[in-house]
Amino acid sequence: MKRAIAGMRVAAAAGLIVALTAGLLALVWAGATSAQEPVQINAEVTTQEEANCDTIDLGLLDSTPGTKLTASGRWTTADCDSRFRANSDAHTYRFEIVATGRIRVDLMSPDADSYLYLLDWEGNRITENDDGGVGALDSRIERELKAGVYRVEATTTAGRVRGAADFEVVVTQVATCNPEPLGVLTPEQDIEVTGFWTPESCQSIFLTGHPSRYFVFTLPEGARVRFDLTSEVGDPVLIVAPIVALRSVVPGQVAHNDDAAGTRNSRIEQYFPADVYGIEATTFRTRDLQGPMIDFTLTVTIVEEEAQQSSPLLKIEEVDIPTEVVAGDPLSINFRIGNLGGDEFPDKGSNAILYAIGPRVFDRSRPVLAELWPAGVAYHTNEETASATSTKSPAITPHSVTFYRTGPTWVFTAVIVSDGNEDEIGFHGVWHDLVVQSGPTYDPVLVEVDGVVYSVSAELDDEEEEKGLVVTTVTSVDDPEAEIDLEIQERAQYAAGVRTQLLDGIFDRPAIAGLPESADPAPVAVANPSSSGLLKTAAPRYAALVEASGLLENLAAGEAISPIAVEKLVLAFAEGASGTYASVADSWRALLERVNSGGALTFDEAAAVQAQFAYVENVIAPVVAAGEIVDAAHAAELGWDDPEVQAMLSVQPSCYTGEDPLSDPLALAGIEGADALEELDAEMRAALFAYIVAIDNVLCAVENVDAANHRFLERLGLDQSEQLLALIEPESLPEPEVEPEPDPPHRLRILARLGEDGRIEHGVELISGFEILPERRHLPADTQAGMWYSTLNVELDGASIGQIRSRRLADGRVQLGFRDFGGDVIAPDIAYLPADLDEGVWYRSSLIDVPVPPEPPEDDEEAE
Repeated sequence: MKRAIAGMRVAAAAGLIVALTAGLLALVWAGATSAQEPVQINAEVTTQEEANCDTIDLGLLDSTPGTKLTASGRWTTADCDSRFRANSDAHTYRFEIVATGRIRVDLMSPDADSYLYLLDWEGNRITENDDGGVGALDSRIERELKAGVYRVEATTTAGRVRGAADFEVVVTQVATCNPEPLGVLTPEQDIEVTGFWTPESCQSIFLTGHPSRYFVFTLPEGARVRFDLTSEVGDPVLIVAPIVALRSVVPGQVAHNDDAAGTRNSRIEQYFPADVYGIEATTFRTRDLQGPMIDFTLTVTIVEEEAQQSSPLLKIEEVDIPTEVVAGDPLSINFRIGNLGGDEFPDKGSNAILYAIGPRVFDRSRPVLAELWPAGVAYHTNEETASATSTKSPAITPHSVTFYRTGPTWVFTAVIVSDGNEDEIGFHGVWHDLVVQSGPTYDPVLVEVDGVVYSVSAELDDEEEEKGLVVTTVTSVDDPEAEIDLEIQERAQYAAGVRTQLLDGIFDRPAIAGLPESADPAPVAVANPSSSGLLKTAAPRYAALVEASGLLENLAAGEAISPIAVEKLVLAFAEGASGTYASVADSWRALLERVNSGGALTFDEAAAVQAQFAYVENVIAPVVAAGEIVDAAHAAELGWDDPEVQAMLSVQPSCYTGEDPLSDPLALAGIEGADALEELDAEMRAALFAYIVAIDNVLCAVENVDAANHRFLERLGLDQSEQLLALIEPESLPEPEVEPEPDPPHRLRILARLGEDGRIEHGVELISGFEILPERRHLPADTQAGMWYSTLNVELDGASIGQIRSRRLADGRVQLGFRDFGGDVIAPDIAYLPADLDEGVWYRSSLIDVPVPPEPPEDDEEAE
């Protein structure tokens, strides 16, 4: 899919709307203009400003197309100041035109980055331009002007720091851009025209510096009309306005569009009364950013309203999105989408793609197939977007995007619908504005560090509010003017972050809300929120419950593990987790009651809350969920075959836990008998899938907790604090001693051939084909049957790898073998030579692996 919206569109669209609503509606046709109306005074009048800085008179511009007024000058760095640009030289010129016409003003410089302003006689700015000229840094303004006197200010972008530079100003009368007639639009006769935008194309009325083409057509009867402006490489913008004659523009209904249906192309579709209409086909990019020739196709058609109303119509009905988000936080975009049309999709191949897009962010769904969209159906992704008739579907899920740049931004949530031929048949989207902040904001809260109470707040910086920058303030309650040590500030800010980002609303968090609390609370002390801290807390509880189950005794006795016994163990895990949660929840309630009554949260309490929160979310919640699966299977008539139970089991772990998943956790906690627990773990995995869900979901959650802890500090702007990073630093297992891998063995075959004298010659052939023949390598012809003979050493890379062995057998055959450097005998699978050997032909054994001999020790002199 092509990109739908470009980031800079917001400002451009706003400027376009202002221009439209101001009634400056003109399509640059002969005399059909929105030309400026300067004060009609004699060109000899001199203002007070001119008395100080002369305005150079270029004279009267003839109305014949192609005539020019020119002037050359030099910015010396000591000229008059620009009216509009600080510390920039400026030269001012005036010219007069006696009739309305299209005027082009060029400001060119080989050495400077020119900047051009067009002013009325009184010095009021009409428009400006930078880099719109023929050269990369030249400036150009082109527009319709009414008869009168005008000024231009020739200045620079970079100011005086770039030094002196020459320039040239050229004012040209150009041919008026007449509209191209397209004829009459009827239901039977569409309009289609192709063309190009070039740097010399007429300039847009509404987007200064943008090339445009103009068209006019007649609509004899009111109708719903669709305008499509498409381009293979360009970025079209489409504007439609009514006119009553080719030379008279009438302000009235205006339609405009940029980027329809999730593409760069533009579309307008609405009802138009009978009239003569003008079309401006322009581009989002200015002349200097265009290629030399950009194609476009303009299509105008009458839409059959009855057929359209009976067609499917997918719309984004509701969007739930926050107005503020912290940079780096995933932003969930929930929505409701429905088919508000009068029919189903035209074919089974039809589909809808849902997407969300913003500056540098994009998320899209897979194609949602036609059968999900009967007329009137609607789906929601959360309760906030639900209607009385909408439902949920696994195919319709929230979008998620992450912004990293702070400041104002936007998100466009949309759906694009295609039929089985991949032709677009529908599009709809909704804009939302939001602010990306550098961190969370919160009202003042009280915290305590080393016995001193501080007030901490985080709010948008008044001077940097537009940039989304959040400033945190830490103030001593007893001495508001006291200077606070940096480490104290960090701990106070951390405690305030735990209070506002974790403790407040902690029972409403998705992983915690609804967790059952056992009637028998079991206190737990979690050393820290790191992965090692959680595993060292959970592993002893796991080991104790497994030992109490008696399953280790079953394993030791060689008995098969009962799935029923494993079910009971999972339920025991869940019950123990509920007891732990009950104790933690009680402590959280006590803290909330105190701080909500005006008490301060201490730094140590904040650290404990973060550790407890990590343990509950990543250990307790997955274990309780596994227990609920076992309970559901016991309650279901079909047991484990129940579809709902199977759906609960389908939530797979989010990571691969390895072949020995409990090895590191048990070692980290120093659990005795870890080998037996690991062996039992493998058997329980084979016996009950719910056990796998319980254990692996915990292990996977814990695997991600260190990144979550670091992100928590990053959101608070504390990710560079050494003391706080130490608080969440995980403990590592000592690296096991790894024995060096032995060198790969030499792979070779034993060679043997019969000579003329009856002796048998031996050698070896490496797998590479390289042959080695030892010095003494012949088996005599008269050797005793059954007696082994050996060659001298087979040497490779200056070292002996062993000797070839062979012996004659009583049946006339010869048996081959090899003894390695250590004296071990290696027997090939194919080791026998036939009794009737062909003379002079090499025979080969099967491949054997011969160990590589160790490096000889260095002598003392070499060692020194």
